[in-house]
Amino acid sequence: MTYNEWKLLDISYDTVYRNLALEEALITTQQPDATVRIRIWSNPPAVVAGRFQDIRLEADTTLCERKNIAIARRFTGGGTVYHDPGNLNFTLVSSEPAVDLSTIQHRNISILKETLRRMDLESTITNPNSLSVAGRKVSGASLAVKRNLVLWHASLLISTDSLTITQLLSPSRQQFTTNRVRSRWEPVTNLQRELSRTVEIREVKRHFLNTVEDMFHVRIRAGELSSNDEAMTTRLHDLKYATTEWIYRGVAK
Repeated sequence: MTYNEWKLLDISYDTVYRNLALEEALITTQQPDATVRIRIWSNPPAVVAGRFQDIRLEADTTLCERKNIAIARRFTGGGTVYHDPGNLNFTLVSSEPAVDLSTIQHRNISILKETLRRMDLESTITNPNSLSVAGRKVSGASLAVKRNLVLWHASLLISTDSLTITQLLSPSRQQFTTNRVRSRWEPVTNLQRELSRTVEIREVKRHFLNTVEDMFHVRIRAGELSSNDEAMTTRLHDLKYATTEWIYRGVAK
């Protein structure tokens, strides 16, 4: 059997703004005929709103500021999430000749479902882009399309404290009249709680990468950012993601 090679970018920055800038840079610089790129990354403590949301309606921004938790906005849709080092993020950038979003969402979230199964944890796919364990959300995903390229990314709660999420995102359960996209409040859990043991980040990475190789019949090799990737990341960070206009209003320069 002939195996294709996919590139792995195991790259995390120390600020949420640069991490999110790299996400958009990856789909912006990717060539349509390039190999699939996978990124595995984590953020420092941060609340991250979806592209079309009003962050003030989705999170307790006052509490975030008091706790020195960054507030940010990504370029993909969906709801507001909380990230910290106990949460692992996965990104796939792929060329999709026929862009069928529901199929892509189900295919990619199934990678995480199989990853959890290999860790002896059964989960259920809900709302095509989420995973739940025993009725509690453990993973959510969103995507963006440019040309025939799709960037899909998901977060997986490994050891993040559920109470912290509830405190920071509790306003999302209140009802407001707004034309912005609202988050759907759901109870959450994490892998450590459900498996009743310590779960190491490296363990999850290993199962995820093995799952990808087996499901898609590919080999994953370590890759590096190109000079274009790095330049675009810096540009997006400075002009967009780190600006108050983008964070609070979703307006880029």
